[in-house]
Amino acid sequence: MLHQQQWAKRLTQAVVAASALIGLAWGSQSVVHASTLAIPDISEWQGKLTSSQVANLKSQVSFVINRRQYGSSYQDLYATNNTALYVKYGIPFGEYDYARFTSAASAKAEAKDFYNRSNKNAQFYVLDFEENDVTSGTTNAAVKAWYEEMSALTSKKLIFYSYQSFATSYANTARQNFDAQWIANYSTTPTISYALWQYTDNNYLSALGEYTDNSQAVTSVHPISWWTDSVTTALSHVTYAYSSYKAGQHIYLHKGATKYVDGTAISTADRQKFYAISKVKSLTQSKSKQALYISSLGKWVLSQDATGFWVGQHGSYTLRQKLNIYSNAALTKKTGSSYASGTTVAGTVVKAPSGKSYRIKTSKGYISANTQYSNHAYYESLGSAKTITTKKKVYEYSKSTFKQANRASAVTKGTKLTVTAVKKRSTGSRYFVLSNGKYVTALQSYVTE
Repeated sequence: MLHQQQWAKRLTQAVVAASALIGLAWGSQSVVHASTLAIPDISEWQGKLTSSQVANLKSQVSFVINRRQYGSSYQDLYATNNTALYVKYGIPFGEYDYARFTSAASAKAEAKDFYNRSNKNAQFYVLDFEENDVTSGTTNAAVKAWYEEMSALTSKKLIFYSYQSFATSYANTARQNFDAQWIANYSTTPTISYALWQYTDNNYLSALGEYTDNSQAVTSVHPISWWTDSVTTALSHVTYAYSSYKAGQHIYLHKGATKYVDGTAISTADRQKFYAISKVKSLTQSKSKQALYISSLGKWVLSQDATGFWVGQHGSYTLRQKLNIYSNAALTKKTGSSYASGTTVAGTVVKAPSGKSYRIKTSKGYISANTQYSNHAYYESLGSAKTITTKKKVYEYSKSTFKQANRASAVTKGTKLTVTAVKKRSTGSRYFVLSNGKYVTALQSYVTE
């Protein structure tokens, strides 16, 4: 990916590529190959691709990474043509932005331009940061700004690319935010964390009749399917663990959890404990489609290695499925009754006798507090849009006590309302304060953000 002006430097680094291909030691990071197919990056330097070239390319690549722009001021001449052909012939691809931003503000603008220009069939987006043009603020702040702007624009995976020495010198903090790191190092295996290794710029692709950069995936970190957003034949039989966790929820880390997402070992002392989830991200790895960041550990864990529980932060819960009611917190003695799916129940969260899970104590008994089985019934924070839309008929109230005598007016289904705050009652229920001074329920079954 290096700029044309750096081409000579890049060629000198490529002299060891042949040895990499015949099996040099992988160094400190173990790489498992799921595919021997190429992973090239392509730009206008490869020309305007033809239909026959791309049709033949499909059998030679795992996926393609295509340049979209060289900073905001220059669009790749053939990005639109080439990415359209990838779509036509079913080749998975990502797109990259060769960074030319000079500050955090220009990084945000460059990210916005990049996203707006991109082919929305791209499976992921890449920041190619290998030249320091930053003249205002720090490089880490600029890279972080690019990442934050892209995160606001898309939920797709965001990848950081650079060569190792530059990455550690100019983005050592900010690069950690990205979903994966793609590191170029032609002389040796990278010694920093990476999910994709660009090991050569001299790999011949017969479909194109020319040499390109080529990379190898660390499939022990992310399988090929993670990049292509598809389930491969080898993984088609996998039943994935619950992977719909949200930041703010709590998990119990299983005894059998042995490795973090990055492959490092989980200490025995850190297992069989409860942790708060700081943030989540999508991935496909092993039996998980989600990773959970635990700030107290400073690590990402796989969703398959955890069970989520409500830990007392709510007062009412809407059930996602039928749940049996038990007379004891150990959930060993059924009462013979149950709650139907969709029921909203009030309750208090208590720890199970084993200390390894939580229960919801209701007026009728105990049910599981596993987050897989229920959702908290009320909105508990104010969304960034500061609006809600009614899902059914609701009432505005003149007082926060929702009695019939306090009804001010009826609001029909589909009405958008502006809200200023979310308030909590002593019972645990919540309500919205409207911009007109009135009040409406914050029940998720009645309104949506």
